[in-house]
Amino acid sequence: MDESKGIFMVRIRTKQIILYLIGVLLLVFGYPDFWNKVIDYHRLKEEIKRSTQEAEEAISQPFEVQELVYDSNSKRWKNKQHYFQVIHLGKVNFKSKQKVNINTIETNDDENASDSF
Repeated sequence: MDESKGIFMVRIRTKQIILYLIGVLLLVFGYPDFWNKVIDYHRLKEEIKRSTQEAEEAISQPFEVQELVYDSNSKRWKNKQHYFQVIHLGKVNFKSKQKVNINTIETNDDENASDSF
């Protein structure tokens, strides 16, 4: 009788293992967004890792030091280094700044005559 119980126990375990594997396969392949979420999670993790490395590199860089010299003639401090200043203009309509080519036809009428002599 001991042998029959041992065989029966093996059959139950194999059934449980097979059912468990079928359940896992259905979970993985039956859920269409699963792989997309896994891939998005790994991309987000890599992006966070990359951004933290960039931040650490930016923090580790030394400060830029520039020497200011006092000009006694103009009574101003001057910077020997070339630098650029950013000026924000606000909302600028660049289309209105473009040249518009307008062809005018001059006639001898009083309305359309030019001012040249």
